[in-house]
Amino acid sequence: MASVDVVIVTRNTREMTARCVRSALAEDGPNRVRCFVVDNASEDGTADELERIEGVTVIRNDHNAAYGRACNQGAERGDGDFVLILNSDIIVRPGSIGRLVEFLEGSPEHVAAGGRVVDPGTDRVQVGHAVRAFPRASSQAAQMFGLERTWPGNPLSRRALGLDLDYERTQDVDQPPGSCLAVRRADFDAVGGFDEGFFYWYEDVDLCRRLWDRGRIAYVHDAPFEHVGGATFASWDSPQRVRSWYTGVFRYFAKHRPRREQLFIRALAGLLATLRAAAWAPRDRERAAALWDVARSAARPVRVAGGADPAA
Repeated sequence: MASVDVVIVTRNTREMTARCVRSALAEDGPNRVRCFVVDNASEDGTADELERIEGVTVIRNDHNAAYGRACNQGAERGDGDFVLILNSDIIVRPGSIGRLVEFLEGSPEHVAAGGRVVDPGTDRVQVGHAVRAFPRASSQAAQMFGLERTWPGNPLSRRALGLDLDYERTQDVDQPPGSCLAVRRADFDAVGGFDEGFFYWYEDVDLCRRLWDRGRIAYVHDAPFEHVGGATFASWDSPQRVRSWYTGVFRYFAKHRPRREQLFIRALAGLLATLRAAAWAPRDRERAAALWDVARSAARPVRVAGGADPAA
């Protein structure tokens, strides 16, 4: 019998997180499922509500810790064979946790597997969120220009968004959805879990990139998880999103991409942030200030241990 430690990070999403937890604990199968919820200083009684649910361990933070740090806190409290990272806005379909475990137990060359992320109440895959390719300079530039929103089928973004993937087939991918990612405990611990240098955004991409150094990662088509979407950032204002997103971009490229791509992305980000800050200044000073911060950050190289070869 395999044991699964489900790790969920939450902040001010009481009802949604309780629903996520109950759906995970309702898993009916041979595996032992436990839930570890890390509450990032919720003010809506989330932690109190979750502590009333049998089978849940609640870790309370007195501040909004980085997402990766909070996930590591939850994982550290367990000792299961597998760590399953779930977003608080996920609803687990019956049998889906067991299917991910079954796949990993039957495929020892795989270190992690992600499920099929679908719209609530349907089997419709959330293409663009379900599976993505690792960022490269070209696809990242397309995203920074907004092409993923205005022209999703553009040639720079198609692979990054997984638009041509056969979602009815289990297969190896770069990055399955971080919203429902199962990892062997031994491999999660071996890579040191999440990099706590990220705040929100790109920490799951970085984790998958490092896990690929140890083995393969799969998308499992018949392990569906419903994804409500947007819960984590619903209360975030635009300046918070801007700063956090670009911080993640810069750190990921500093760790995993050649120096020429790092320089290109920082130069492009600095230029776009400067132009957008000037445009927003008369209408939204806080957003403009966030963009000025991005422009300044883009001018400072990110130093990380074990980063990409600077001569590449």
